[in-house]
Amino acid sequence: MKKLKVFLTISFTWIILVGYLVWANGLLARGSKTFRWDEWIWFGLVPALAPYIFYYIWNPEVIKNIFKGTDKNS
Repeated sequence: MKKLKVFLTISFTWIILVGYLVWANGLLARGSKTFRWDEWIWFGLVPALAPYIFYYIWNPEVIKNIFKGTDKNS
C-alpha cells in the first residue's frame, strides 16, 4: 500500500506541475491568454495515467487485489 501511495503522489504532483506550467506559459504567450487544455491533457494527464493503464493491462489481478485491500506485495 505504501508503494501505491508513493506512485499516486508522484502522479498527482506531475499533473499539478504540468498544469501550472501550462497556465504560466499561457500567461506569457502572445495573443490568447486562455488555459490550453489540450497541452495539459497530452503532457500532464496522459503521461501520469499511462503507467497505471499498462500495469492494469499486464497484471490485472494485482489491481483487483488493491481495490479489495488484499495486496500482499506492498
